[in-house]
Amino acid sequence: MKDLVLFYDDTKKSCRDYAAEFAKFDHVECEKASEYVNEQLIYKTGGQIGLVFESENGKVPYSVLHIIWRLIADKRESHMIFVTGGSRELKALKSAKHDMEKRGLYVRNVYSKYILQKQKLQGDAAVRHILDELSQGHENLPQKEDIQNMNKKERRRRFRKEFKAYRKYMRQGYCE
Repeated sequence: MKDLVLFYDDTKKSCRDYAAEFAKFDHVECEKASEYVNEQLIYKTGGQIGLVFESENGKVPYSVLHIIWRLIADKRESHMIFVTGGSRELKALKSAKHDMEKRGLYVRNVYSKYILQKQKLQGDAAVRHILDELSQGHENLPQKEDIQNMNKKERRRRFRKEFKAYRKYMRQGYCE
């Protein structure tokens, strides 16, 4: 497997916990995002980049945004984003993916706490799943062809069902 440089938001406990799980693997290098806030350019070439942060009401934390803005990495590699929770985590995930793609960094693997809990993965099992997908080159983004081949009624039904499940998840208090 290629090396993975993981930038994480060290102000949140959930991010520190997941970074500790990632650090157990020898090909993963964990870096605190707050250490790079004053850097003008961040050079990390020769491997994949991972971002781990917690959503702040649908926004990406400043320290992680600063890394996205200043990062110089391989544009041919596939990179990873993992949102460990917070309110409106899917909105933050979409925002971070958009910002990285605007910089020319291709993101093929996106994860949130909600997505992993739907697959009944937590802690060490979630980290192993993420690293396995990265090493095998699997893309976990939903296929646009599947959705485009559905008619309008089926598509609406599928999105409504998924949104209903997400609202139920948020009401149960898992978002904290």
